[in-house]
Amino acid sequence: MTETTRRATRVHARGHWPAERQAGTVTLAFDDRFRRRMAMTDDAGGAFLLDLPRAVALDDGDGLEVDGGVFLRVVAAPEELMEVRVPGPVEAFARVAWHLGNRHLPVQIAGDTIRLRRDHVIEDMLRGLGAEVRDVMAPFMPEGGAYGGHSHGGGHGHSH
Repeated sequence: MTETTRRATRVHARGHWPAERQAGTVTLAFDDRFRRRMAMTDDAGGAFLLDLPRAVALDDGDGLEVDGGVFLRVVAAPEELMEVRVPGPVEAFARVAWHLGNRHLPVQIAGDTIRLRRDHVIEDMLRGLGAEVRDVMAPFMPEGGAYGGHSHGGGHGHSH
């Protein structure tokens, strides 16, 4: 990084930043969307430094405020995931969800499916519980958790 490298110093939640000031995008996998300080490259190949007061979870559609008052829109990258459907009564779905939660696995609830990272041991368990499992390529945006989710630096919290 040089002295002229752009710096992203604030994060604004999706829908709470001026889209007309978007200067580009940065596509990140789930593991790369929880950061405080890191050299990054936007989707056009431009270098910038993510330089936040504390680590935050970046969500699809968030805006990184860059020097000069412009923004980079965060895009959640498609990843290899398992998509789980549970035929039968809602209790069967609840049982599967309980077993996943008991293992503290990050999961994304998407309608009547659960998405999670590929893991053959977990896949075997799910099939043993009667679930249908298929591979998908999709952005991974797991639930934020029961204790308040996350908030963004610079005084702008997530409101979703």
